[in-house]
Amino acid sequence: MSKKLLMAAADAASAAAKEEHIQIPLRNWIDGEDADNSSTTASEKSQLIQVLDPLNQSRSDTNIRRSKESIIRKVTVAYGIAELLVRCPSNNVALDDDAKIGIDNFAVCVYKKRGRSSSQQQQSGDVRGVRMLSSGMSLSIEEPSYLSCLFEEGGEKDDQMGRYLEVELDAEDASLRINKADCHDSAEGKEVISMHRSHYLFAKVLHELFTHNEAFPDDSHHHHGDDEPAHKKAKKVSLLDREGVVAAVGKTGSAGIPAIQQMQRWGAPASYCRMMQNLLESAAETGGDAYQTMGEVGEDLHLLLFDPDRFLFDHEAQNAHNMQLLYRKEKLYGRDEEENLITDTFCRVTRGKSEAFFIGGFSGSGKSMLVDTLTVRVKNVGGYVIKHKFDAISQDRPLSGVISAVNQLCLMIKHRLTSKRLAALSKQLKDDFGADIGLLARMLPNVCALSPEFSSLAGEVEDGNTSDKMNARSVSFTLLRFVRLVSSPKRPIMLFLDDLQWADDTALDVVHTFLSDTMGSCVFFVGTYRDNEVQIGHAIFDLLQKLETSNVPTTKSSLTGLDRGDLNKMVSDALGLYPRICKSLSDIVFQKTKGNPFFVLEFIQSLQSRGLLQYDSCQKRWVWSADTIRAEEITDNVLHLLSTKLNQLSNEIQLLLKVMACFGTCTNESVIGYLSESPEYAGVRNGLEGAISEGFVELNAEGSFKFVHDKVREAAYNLTPDRDKKQLH
Repeated sequence: MSKKLLMAAADAASAAAKEEHIQIPLRNWIDGEDADNSSTTASEKSQLIQVLDPLNQSRSDTNIRRSKESIIRKVTVAYGIAELLVRCPSNNVALDDDAKIGIDNFAVCVYKKRGRSSSQQQQSGDVRGVRMLSSGMSLSIEEPSYLSCLFEEGGEKDDQMGRYLEVELDAEDASLRINKADCHDSAEGKEVISMHRSHYLFAKVLHELFTHNEAFPDDSHHHHGDDEPAHKKAKKVSLLDREGVVAAVGKTGSAGIPAIQQMQRWGAPASYCRMMQNLLESAAETGGDAYQTMGEVGEDLHLLLFDPDRFLFDHEAQNAHNMQLLYRKEKLYGRDEEENLITDTFCRVTRGKSEAFFIGGFSGSGKSMLVDTLTVRVKNVGGYVIKHKFDAISQDRPLSGVISAVNQLCLMIKHRLTSKRLAALSKQLKDDFGADIGLLARMLPNVCALSPEFSSLAGEVEDGNTSDKMNARSVSFTLLRFVRLVSSPKRPIMLFLDDLQWADDTALDVVHTFLSDTMGSCVFFVGTYRDNEVQIGHAIFDLLQKLETSNVPTTKSSLTGLDRGDLNKMVSDALGLYPRICKSLSDIVFQKTKGNPFFVLEFIQSLQSRGLLQYDSCQKRWVWSADTIRAEEITDNVLHLLSTKLNQLSNEIQLLLKVMACFGTCTNESVIGYLSESPEYAGVRNGLEGAISEGFVELNAEGSFKFVHDKVREAAYNLTPDRDKKQLH
């Protein structure tokens, strides 16, 4: 564990010593919670996000924050109660009375800092558990300490409201040692509450958490003698419910349910109201998105707490057309096994022996994203990450890509090392290369950044392209000598070559030279390729054979499409909806895309652009008709989808994309500037801004512009007339 983590853990232990545990009846806790937020009225809660007066902006931001924190605390309590109810059967606790699923049967456990006055304890206390009074069962709610330490180390704790919470029964509580015989005797003659009935009662708990103890609508109908047996009372009440409040579910939606209308007036988020509606649908057995188990309820509450900005809090927009899908473009779905595999391989490299890792898969399967998950780890341990992406267009100079990647390394070293270590490295380079240092400087121009002396030595070398004058073997050996000096187990080099299907044996021979070296170089090679576009006899297979002969450890992995579960998580994140609600849409997307992550995003966007996926401002959620989507003729070809989208762009954006497609994977700013000066391509500058805003082009770390994906470049290239291709090439 790092020093920062140890310090954070020590701070957490010290803070815990200054806290004391208190237990508050749930009804009292609700009163205290509402009192703490009394400065924010119900009407203000629904309008805070729209406050525009600059003079009141700071105050409104504070109120918004407090309101959100209060919502999270209430949802945390709901989560704890749901998890308690899930655990009742396995702990021999019979839910045989309506009162057992009511707010008066629960207490909230909070931690209060010692020295706080009673008036301060509610607001300062964090929800740490829930207790069921009738059974004595108590549940701890904690964020794992290692996660807390990581948040504090990364400086994100203050800004990030979501947390990954874990729950655990308090096994040391004497009241949990429940005798089965006693439970049987106490439940004798009683009937356990049905699943549908328990969902209705839990919906009432959700209602009371947010409505300041307002009466649940239609409770006035529930008049029964107090001496009536509980199981008979429950049956009668359940029947009356279905004739009253629950009967509205499925006919008018949540807008027609009085209980939900009350919650909305008090500022309850739409996702929370949707949960209550689904519980009532279960109670009424009306289908829809009804919950099947209390476990599903707990999972949804956990999701609300884990990512409240996406799933819990309402998303405001001026109109439905302005609402954007909440893509997690940087998240890698369904690749946990592969991510662990590549990480473990790199860890072995840091012990001093070079290795290779090959990743195959269709275009859009997430190969590059998988590699990107490792780059941060490499940098954190002091390593260097250099990369190059091959393309089908620029194959006339096969070695230029590898040379360019190593040339990047020089600047990284310059920025990473202290002046003293930089001077030592420069001397080492000069001593090792001797008269050849000028040749190295001509091959790798950025090596001159390591020492001013190298610039003058480079000028002494004959003008011309050095890599062309030297044979490939000489280039490989020169690069290897450089890599030996700058790499080590403490500073390994990760060489990432993308799209190897367009590389030739000359470039891959350099890779073999690096990896088979036994004189001190420390290199982790990662190569990705489209395995459906590689035939037997390709240079990749020759490299694999050579590595095996040279006893270089090599790992191969192949990425297929996401399974239905991971794809559903992807769709759920994009829509900000509970995963169980998204299954009907995810099934269609899976059938069309076969789980290809890039195609999934493009397909969902096409549904949105065609109006088959729309945002409903009243329900504050995305809606669709699975039957309508199935009936539509929608292509399952991602290139066709992209081509259709590109044809709808302005002429200037189309011109820019076509020009960039002819230049390969990346285009420098200087090229854009040069072309914009000619009348024929004057619109490329404006087109660049539009292409970036539309999400087709992005600025990379080297300062040049690149397509967000190969398929975008391929679609743009296919739209370019042949005469323009010849001119631009």
